[in-house]
Amino acid sequence: MPIFFRPLIIIILSLSISLGLLYDVTVQAANDRIKLPDIGNSSGILISAALEKKLGQAFIRSIRHQIPISRDQEVNDYIQNLGDKIAKFSEQPNRHFNFFVVNSRQINAFAGPDGYIGINAGLILATESESELASVLAHEIGHITQHHLQRAIETANQMSIPNAAATLAAVVLGLTVPGVGPAAVLAVQAGQVQQQINFTRSHEAEADRVGVQNLADAGLDPRSMPIFFGRLQSATRTYGEKIPEILQTHPAPISRIADTAARAEQYPFKQVLDSQDFRLTRMKLRVYAKRVPSNELIASLENESKQGTKLIKEAARYGLGLALTQDSQFKKAREILQKLTQDAPNQSQYIVAQAVNEYSAKNNQDALALLEKAHKLFPAKRAVNIKYAQISLYAGQAEKALSLLNNDLQHFTPTPQVFDLMSIAYGQIKKPVRGFQYRAEYFYSIGHTKDAIIQLEQALRAANNNFYLSSQIENHLQRLKAELKEPALL
Repeated sequence: MPIFFRPLIIIILSLSISLGLLYDVTVQAANDRIKLPDIGNSSGILISAALEKKLGQAFIRSIRHQIPISRDQEVNDYIQNLGDKIAKFSEQPNRHFNFFVVNSRQINAFAGPDGYIGINAGLILATESESELASVLAHEIGHITQHHLQRAIETANQMSIPNAAATLAAVVLGLTVPGVGPAAVLAVQAGQVQQQINFTRSHEAEADRVGVQNLADAGLDPRSMPIFFGRLQSATRTYGEKIPEILQTHPAPISRIADTAARAEQYPFKQVLDSQDFRLTRMKLRVYAKRVPSNELIASLENESKQGTKLIKEAARYGLGLALTQDSQFKKAREILQKLTQDAPNQSQYIVAQAVNEYSAKNNQDALALLEKAHKLFPAKRAVNIKYAQISLYAGQAEKALSLLNNDLQHFTPTPQVFDLMSIAYGQIKKPVRGFQYRAEYFYSIGHTKDAIIQLEQALRAANNNFYLSSQIENHLQRLKAELKEPALL
């Protein structure tokens, strides 16, 4: 008998940073690891790891299909590293989490199955310290380690994995999927709705509690959680009609701020400094957000580069270099970025920005020389290697790009960007079958299964009489057609 989904439960259980009302709780001793009851299904068994993995893969494809996920590897690497730092101190320290950044100005975050956690760029920009950003990640990690999502996937209507993933994605994004999602609420009695809302509030309380503890254990400031909540609460009085998305359905109550503040106070105070990576990531997002005209942004950053501590000035100069590159003022950008690279040779972002500036100025050889240097200095930095592969490819050096990309595939979870670059590279070296195959992988990874099928059909035609390769492609093609036509039930 298949495992079912109840659309209502998924709809009500928003795993974004819900700011719902919390019940009163007693503050436990700060050094005691919180042990929460396991509220599984009626048999006491949560969904299997294999099933959750399949659902997670379908979920992320649906997310990519519906909203713009950042392709900036530096930004995604930073959020992954910060998330990993916190997750090591969670109740599932050996679990792999997948953190990613959404290109949206809205202040929001969400958790999905199999450890997928999305953070909007707007939320990163809204935080004023690295610990505040970490508090959001800690909260979302808490949802996953406490099995909140698994509990929501226990019962009701038959739904395929793709449809279930699409429904879940629609809920956390506040979207509507035809045939599933919000429309299902209309068929549910008000009493059932209220019951599920109350259940969600307990989830939020649990996620807050474990989040505060994980922050402290990771060496970050647990007081940052109530501080950030407080600023969001203040936003309800100052934003007017432009209230942050996250607050439209989940107002931040005083009780929640007080509860997290009381828990945080159980830990000794210590000053936690922001990392330079945090400053540079926020600066990069700020520049690329293009919220003000370029001349105003450049003038503001020039002023900021003369104020504050050395590292704060450095971050402002980095932003200024990026803004000048975007404004095609390559000579000025070169002077700033060269000086930054000389002053802080251990900061990979500076040399990568310098290389991008040279490439934008059509100085391909200079850009490649800088990236080769960066590759030798930071061989383990995925962002450096991806940028090196990208610019090598665009400069006509497909073989070099393929070497770097194949190395990435061996050491990291593949991303749509890597599949995209691989398809272009194989096309350049006249290997169309491989090009079509990787193009199919790219489309499938972003939720465009029909387009993936078209690419595989082209690959099959290009394979000619290669029996082994044709069989491999045919098998993949049939799997995708079956998924599209009649998805396997959970």
